[in-house]
Amino acid sequence: MTIIQPGRSQALAVNKFLVLLIVMLLIAAVWLVSLYNQLVNLNHNILDAESRIQKVETANAELKDKTFNLFDNQKLEALAAERQLIKDKEPQYLEAEAPIKLAAAGGND
Repeated sequence: MTIIQPGRSQALAVNKFLVLLIVMLLIAAVWLVSLYNQLVNLNHNILDAESRIQKVETANAELKDKTFNLFDNQKLEALAAERQLIKDKEPQYLEAEAPIKLAAAGGND
Protein backbone atom coordinates (compact mmCIF):
# COMPACT_ATOMS: atom_id res chain seq x y z
CA MET A 1 0.00 0.00 0.00
CA THR A 2 1.27 3.43 -0.90
CA ILE A 3 0.96 6.26 1.59
CA ILE A 4 0.60 9.61 0.01
CA GLN A 5 1.61 12.57 2.14
CA PRO A 6 0.87 15.77 0.32
CA GLY A 7 2.78 18.81 1.68
CA ARG A 8 5.61 16.76 3.23
CA SER A 9 8.20 18.46 1.01
CA GLN A 10 6.83 21.83 2.07
CA ALA A 11 7.08 20.87 5.73
CA LEU A 12 10.68 19.78 5.19
CA ALA A 13 11.51 23.14 3.58
CA VAL A 14 9.88 24.99 6.48
CA ASN A 15 11.87 22.90 8.97
CA LYS A 16 15.13 23.64 7.13
CA PHE A 17 14.27 27.34 7.10
CA LEU A 18 13.51 27.32 10.85
CA VAL A 19 16.77 25.49 11.64
CA LEU A 20 18.69 28.00 9.53
CA LEU A 21 16.92 30.89 11.26
CA ILE A 22 17.72 29.47 14.73
CA VAL A 23 21.39 28.95 13.80
CA MET A 24 21.63 32.52 12.51
CA LEU A 25 19.96 33.77 15.69
CA LEU A 26 22.48 31.89 17.85
CA ILE A 27 25.41 33.23 15.83
CA ALA A 28 24.02 36.76 16.15
CA ALA A 29 23.61 36.31 19.93
CA VAL A 30 27.21 35.12 20.31
CA TRP A 31 28.43 38.03 18.19
CA LEU A 32 26.45 40.53 20.30
CA VAL A 33 27.88 39.11 23.53
CA SER A 34 31.38 39.38 22.07
CA LEU A 35 30.69 42.95 20.94
CA TYR A 36 29.39 43.89 24.40
CA ASN A 37 32.50 42.35 25.99
CA GLN A 38 34.74 44.42 23.73
CA LEU A 39 32.78 47.56 24.62
CA VAL A 40 33.15 46.91 28.35
CA ASN A 41 36.90 46.31 27.91
CA LEU A 42 37.19 49.55 25.94
CA ASN A 43 35.37 51.47 28.68
CA HIS A 44 37.73 50.03 31.32
CA ASN A 45 40.75 50.98 29.22
CA ILE A 46 39.41 54.51 28.80
CA LEU A 47 38.90 54.85 32.57
CA ASP A 48 42.45 53.58 33.20
CA ALA A 49 43.86 56.06 30.67
CA GLU A 50 41.90 58.93 32.24
CA SER A 51 43.26 57.94 35.64
CA ARG A 52 46.84 57.90 34.33
CA ILE A 53 46.31 61.27 32.62
CA GLN A 54 45.00 62.73 35.89
CA LYS A 55 48.10 61.45 37.73
CA VAL A 56 50.42 62.93 35.09
CA GLU A 57 48.59 66.27 35.19
CA THR A 58 48.89 66.34 38.99
CA ALA A 59 52.62 65.54 38.81
CA ASN A 60 53.05 68.22 36.13
CA ALA A 61 51.30 70.81 38.29
CA GLU A 62 53.50 69.87 41.27
CA LEU A 63 56.65 70.21 39.15
CA LYS A 64 55.51 73.61 37.86
CA ASP A 65 54.85 74.72 41.42
CA LYS A 66 58.32 73.60 42.51
CA THR A 67 59.89 75.36 39.50
CA PHE A 68 58.07 78.61 40.22
CA ASN A 69 59.07 78.36 43.87
CA LEU A 70 62.73 77.92 42.87
CA PHE A 71 62.68 81.15 40.88
CA ASP A 72 60.77 83.16 43.45
CA ASN A 73 62.18 86.71 43.70
CA GLN A 74 62.54 86.66 47.47
CA LYS A 75 64.41 83.35 47.41
CA LEU A 76 66.73 84.57 44.65
CA GLU A 77 67.47 87.77 46.54
CA ALA A 78 68.15 85.78 49.73
CA LEU A 79 70.50 83.47 47.78
CA ALA A 80 72.32 86.48 46.30
CA ALA A 81 72.70 88.05 49.75
CA GLU A 82 73.93 84.76 51.19
CA ARG A 83 76.63 84.51 48.52
CA GLN A 84 77.40 88.24 48.80
CA LEU A 85 76.42 88.99 45.22
CA ILE A 86 75.46 92.50 44.14
CA LYS A 87 72.98 93.61 41.52
CA ASP A 88 74.71 95.40 38.64
CA LYS A 89 72.69 98.39 37.47
CA GLU A 90 74.52 98.72 34.13
CA PRO A 91 75.91 95.33 33.07
CA GLN A 92 78.43 95.18 30.23
CA TYR A 93 78.05 92.28 27.85
CA LEU A 94 80.66 90.67 25.64
CA GLU A 95 80.19 91.68 22.03
CA ALA A 96 81.71 89.96 19.01
CA GLU A 97 82.62 91.86 15.85
CA ALA A 98 82.04 88.97 13.44
CA PRO A 99 79.55 86.16 13.82
CA ILE A 100 80.96 83.12 15.55
CA LYS A 101 81.45 80.14 13.24
CA LEU A 102 80.64 76.79 14.74
CA ALA A 103 82.52 73.70 13.68
CA ALA A 104 80.49 71.68 11.20
CA ALA A 105 80.25 67.98 11.82
CA GLY A 106 82.67 66.10 9.58
CA GLY A 107 83.86 69.13 7.62
CA ASN A 108 87.22 70.87 7.60
CA ASP A 109 86.83 74.61 6.93
